[in-house]
Amino acid sequence: MPPINEIKDAFDHFMRITSVKFGMNQGDDEYVHTNLDKVFSHIYRATFELFDYIRIYQKDSVDKKLTGISNESLIHVFPDYYQKIKPAMEELISKIPTYKKDKDIGDPDIQIVQLYYQSIQEMRENIRIIDKMLPILIEYDEKKKSEKTKDWIIEIVILLVVALISAGAGYLLSKQ
Repeated sequence: MPPINEIKDAFDHFMRITSVKFGMNQGDDEYVHTNLDKVFSHIYRATFELFDYIRIYQKDSVDKKLTGISNESLIHVFPDYYQKIKPAMEELISKIPTYKKDKDIGDPDIQIVQLYYQSIQEMRENIRIIDKMLPILIEYDEKKKSEKTKDWIIEIVILLVVALISAGAGYLLSKQ
């Protein structure tokens, strides 16, 4: 996993600094500062990699939660989903390339990290709202399926009654 590799590389540079500070290795202040910058760069990249994984997981999580939920349920029971939440989530996802484009290892910008983190938190809030509505959506879907099954059975019974009446009428007419 790329974030783990970045963290391992950061730790390697940190150990180089530590070995100089404890006199186990030779190096001057420039060596320490260079390695400290590399520690920060690796952690910076690891942060973006982790955020990318979180966003992928969040999107997959929403897709899995709503699998099997009908559009009718979402429209009637949870109108905010199509009106507010889904557009907001799509907008948050569309910002990912901007965050990645603005990521500059040579000139790190913590504000971009904070914006990316904020978008993850917003997505998390949307998922929380979906989780809250999920039981109601499932119940509505089950109710609608039950009603459709009941309507289908009634239609079959009506067709059978009509067929029997028609067969009986045909039989009576043929006897005359």
